[in-house]
Amino acid sequence: LLGEAWAAVARIQEHRLAFGALVVGGVAGSAVLLMAGGPPDRPPAQAVADALVACGIPLATLRELPADRQLLGEGILYGAQTAEGAQLTVRALAAEDRGRDLFHRLARRVLLRHPADPGEQTPLGAAEHELLMLVFAARTGARVADPVIAYPVAGGGAVVVTVGTDARPLSALPDEELTDTLLGEAWAAVARIQEHRLAHRALRPEHILVAPDGGPRLTAFARAQLNAPPETLGSDLAELLATTAVRVGPARATACALAGLGPERLATALPYLQPLALLGPARREVARYDQARAREATTGTRRRTLRPGGRPNLMHDLAAEVRGACEVPAAKPAPLARFTWKSVLGLAGAFLVLHLVLPQLANAPAALHALRDANWWWLLAVVPVTFVSQGFSTCLQLGSIPGRLPFRATYQVQFASSFLNRITPGNVGGMALNLRYLQKTGIETGAATASVGLQSLAGAVSNVVVATVFFAAAGQRHGGVHLDLPVGKYTLPAIVLVLAAGGLLGLTPPGRRLLREKVWPFLRAAGTTLTGIAADPAKLALGVVGMFGLPVIQIVGLALSLHALGGDLPFVQLGAAYMAARLLANAAPVPGGLGALEAGLIAGLTALGVPAGPATSAVLVYRLLTFWLNVPLGALALGFVQRRGYV
Repeated sequence: LLGEAWAAVARIQEHRLAFGALVVGGVAGSAVLLMAGGPPDRPPAQAVADALVACGIPLATLRELPADRQLLGEGILYGAQTAEGAQLTVRALAAEDRGRDLFHRLARRVLLRHPADPGEQTPLGAAEHELLMLVFAARTGARVADPVIAYPVAGGGAVVVTVGTDARPLSALPDEELTDTLLGEAWAAVARIQEHRLAHRALRPEHILVAPDGGPRLTAFARAQLNAPPETLGSDLAELLATTAVRVGPARATACALAGLGPERLATALPYLQPLALLGPARREVARYDQARAREATTGTRRRTLRPGGRPNLMHDLAAEVRGACEVPAAKPAPLARFTWKSVLGLAGAFLVLHLVLPQLANAPAALHALRDANWWWLLAVVPVTFVSQGFSTCLQLGSIPGRLPFRATYQVQFASSFLNRITPGNVGGMALNLRYLQKTGIETGAATASVGLQSLAGAVSNVVVATVFFAAAGQRHGGVHLDLPVGKYTLPAIVLVLAAGGLLGLTPPGRRLLREKVWPFLRAAGTTLTGIAADPAKLALGVVGMFGLPVIQIVGLALSLHALGGDLPFVQLGAAYMAARLLANAAPVPGGLGALEAGLIAGLTALGVPAGPATSAVLVYRLLTFWLNVPLGALALGFVQRRGYV
């Protein structure tokens, strides 16, 4: 019997070892594929040539087009010539092209109400779909690439063959050849397919070919949709309008679109002139354009006055141009997102009520009873603490950015961020709102992130410094708080993670591209921000006032509350109790240290000799006037700054 038991244990151990080996092998294999790249599953050129011959095309030559003609995720383009001298364009598709944007399509399905992405298709199904869309588009009267055939390729791929010419993509034309006439003809072709409710769904300059005779032709109908709904047709117009405006400017792009579409159809694009209506490549192109304009605005200026909501915004400029050209009023943006600020905040608020607020209501009778005997004049003196605290937060914000921010707008944003901090742990909501506010003023993302990070660091440093001062002043009479942090336990895993991240960034092509395009520009912008602040004594003084004023004013509010409820404690000891409770509450994964701060304050006050009744009542009243009062005020401020376009 014992032998059978040990045999069962041995089998379990074997399965564990096998599972562990499987996990280790999977991680190692993934790392090798990430660093060296996986084997391509696209059909080779010989397989493409064999497929063309098999479908009856007398192929003479086949050559892969240069890299500047290839588009990521859209197959491999070949130029072919038949025995009769006819030119063909061949696009070879594979499952890799469909799987490349899998996460992109999943994200669109989660974030958008009507993503309108095509369903799962085999390479042959995608090729046949594109060929059918080309035939239908040609029947509308639009000039499109002439379809020839769609055919399978050995190995699971497929090819789409169209009549080839020496055409060039509209995106590759130099500025002098990008005439208003050419753009107007392109828009006229778009108008014809729109009349028949055919949506292109990737309508960008790289998918418009300019033939040798100077006429534009639409191509790349892989995502096209028949009987398209208005939101898909409007998104097509918005995408081409935005991507052409990047080249020729909003005014000229709108004028060309008006010439080709007419005012009635052009006006239908207004609700869709928003980033969510654009596909990934177009959205990134517009973002780079706005970032470049923001950098130009700051070139040569060390300090400048920043205007809330004044960040360059191509989509906003296009909407203004379209309204003026079509003589129509402003249109409400189409509700494309599944989740909005209101829905997210509603869910977070419901979670807060269910898991955090309801338990706190159990202490409400005690607080109400304490208010009967309270000194109301001292309680009224606690109310301004909320408003003064936001003033110190505003000073810290103003002192952490080289440019000049207006005090009033920044003060309103700080109230709004305090509301978000009440429903998100670790002040994440407030930091995100401040980052968005700085971005909307025209500050680069790296500089804005550096400013928000500097505020967080300043807050942490100020808490430690103020706590040290109060602890030292209070003496050792009432003990202290001792923290045992096993730093050595986490040192080795931290070093391993840092080395692994450095290896992925430095040894893989995607990692090096991330370093070159994202990390280094971000670090340069952050360094410029910190240098600009350090060189300005006024900014430093403003930041110091904000960072030390925040904790001190909270201690003042607690002292006023305790005095109003009949408690008596020296200010130094009260400050030490508050800072000890604050440091412990900051480690609690709840918004604003809810529950943890109250418990820490009550325990600290009673340990210092304050009776339990006044201590509990004072803490509850203090939190009511400084924490919960921010909720309605901050919600009103959030709605206001959103309507003003500050965030």
